[in-house]
Amino acid sequence: MTTLIPAVLAEALDGEARPQSPFLWTKQPWLDQMHDLPDVLSLLERLPERVSRQSTLDAVSAELKAGRVLPAFIAAMVWGWGTTAGMGALRTRWILTQTKAKSTDAISEPVDPSVADQLEAGARSVRADGALEAFRLMNNEGRILHLRSSYFTKWLYFTSAVDGPDDPKAAPIFDDRIVGWLEDPAGVPLEKNSTVSYGEYLDLLGNWGESYGRTRAQVETEIFRLATGRG
Repeated sequence: MTTLIPAVLAEALDGEARPQSPFLWTKQPWLDQMHDLPDVLSLLERLPERVSRQSTLDAVSAELKAGRVLPAFIAAMVWGWGTTAGMGALRTRWILTQTKAKSTDAISEPVDPSVADQLEAGARSVRADGALEAFRLMNNEGRILHLRSSYFTKWLYFTSAVDGPDDPKAAPIFDDRIVGWLEDPAGVPLEKNSTVSYGEYLDLLGNWGESYGRTRAQVETEIFRLATGRG
């Protein structure tokens, strides 16, 4: 895909690469929803008061190395949901329990053990097969109920950026805000839950980043910053 880069993004990429500024998160809703997961509760207590991409990568990496998939996933979701902790914790509970009801009652439903296995499969795929194949897996036969591309690409990002936030092999995040920004002002209409669109997105980030010596993850970070004020 060859599309003219928006001026505001070109200006951002032409400058010095900047790390994400840490932001405050609200712990209690996550503690409430994860009440029956001791390893997750321990992780939540260890997360810094302000989280960033780097601090989240550190947490995800440490938990995966210790074989604790769910705490690693929760670290990614805490960052992914940002300041919307109540909604984020509840919706993450829906994912963990695979509830059909999508209600506050999920707090009392048991965690489905298959979720950790599917998350681990996604993490293995993104490291072994790359971003596009991992997206295809989690969007199709490896799909987890209630976990769509806006959030499973955050999981894929944090499990693939093994050499830091700007890792050339990292799977870039592809969420609602990024898709919205790409459509307007960039003029690039993509479907957020489409594997074909994600492939086009990867090509687009690669093309835009090449002229500025930036990785796809760095281009995505700048788009995320422009779209959300974070990134």
